[in-house]
Amino acid sequence: MSDAPNIRPDDQHGRPDRPGLDPDRAEAIRGLLTETVEREPERVRSTRRRRVVLLSVAGVAAVALAVGGVALAGGGPLPSGNGEAAPTSLPSDRPEDDPGTSPGVVEPAGTPSATPVPPPAPVVDDPTAPSTWVVSTDRIGPLVLGGRLEEQAARLTTFDRHPDDGYGCPASFFSDGRGLSLAVSRGSSPDATEIATVSADPTLDDPAALASATPRTASGIGLGDDEATLLAAYPDAELTLDHHESYGTQYAVAGDDGQYLVFVVGTSDRITDMSVGTTRIAPPEYCG
Repeated sequence: MSDAPNIRPDDQHGRPDRPGLDPDRAEAIRGLLTETVEREPERVRSTRRRRVVLLSVAGVAAVALAVGGVALAGGGPLPSGNGEAAPTSLPSDRPEDDPGTSPGVVEPAGTPSATPVPPPAPVVDDPTAPSTWVVSTDRIGPLVLGGRLEEQAARLTTFDRHPDDGYGCPASFFSDGRGLSLAVSRGSSPDATEIATVSADPTLDDPAALASATPRTASGIGLGDDEATLLAAYPDAELTLDHHESYGTQYAVAGDDGQYLVFVVGTSDRITDMSVGTTRIAPPEYCG
């Protein structure tokens, strides 16, 4: 009997036939394959679940890294433990609201103050400018009843003072080149102003020049104004002398402490004198 291995002759392609399996071993292999095939669906499902879990974890990690990277790049805070970002104060180009402005209105930088600047007050009672003098019941500009006459007269630098008559007349007289005349009389005190009168002759002087040069009351009445304008401004003025042939028509406006402002209306029906003193009629004479 030959000891050579049991080898099948070559097939038609010339390949030698492989040796056959042992029947027991072949049966064991078939059982293993069958069991493997039966368990394959469960293994596939388990593998898929693991892949889904792994992918979910990877996605969350990627989102967290992305959010963290943005926060770090912007200098802001990282998300808090509950997934919400902590509040952040963002820079703003809008200036803080001014409590003094309307809500929601932002004034541009450099806007000047809205507080109006009042105009300078007009000069009043400038001794050198009679048009600035205010006439009332106690004064004609810088000539104030009860004031020291010589001190007041010294300020009238644009008027020429007439020489005293040499007979003890208590009044001093002044005139200027604009057609205005002043009479200032002392009272019981040797140097106190008791009466002051400013006058002009509207029939001889240029009406326009007189209107620009005259002192005026707070109501705007001055030398050269007509009687109707006077009474419209002072409807309560008292008629104290009515068409006197020498002293005209006179109206008195009472003030405090028995003082009066007297308007003298001449034959031209225009104001020729404004006199302040303690009587309701302008003095007919100053030295007699």
